[in-house]
Amino acid sequence: MEQECNFAEKLSCVLSQRGMTQRELANLAGVDECSMSRYVNGTRKPCMDVLVRMARTLGVSVEYLTGNDEKIPVREIMNLVCDNVDRMSDAQKLELIGILAAQSR
Repeated sequence: MEQECNFAEKLSCVLSQRGMTQRELANLAGVDECSMSRYVNGTRKPCMDVLVRMARTLGVSVEYLTGNDEKIPVREIMNLVCDNVDRMSDAQKLELIGILAAQSR
């Protein structure tokens, strides 16, 4: 059985994938750096408002960060993409296209 990642592990993983520091996420999501550090090291969990801002900033769903991402509605995925496409680099857009192409096979 595959072990699920906890919130702190998922957050760290997404930060790494995005090439983003804790400080950058804290600034973009309107969170103080000390709290962000606690979220990343797993000693504290964010409230829903902060969680939503972090997910939007990272371009992922709240469900993904919290580990409840097995079946994300297509509409939610489309909304996330539309809301974040302007902030995506060309490389991220190409990666997204590749993921979508692989899913459609």
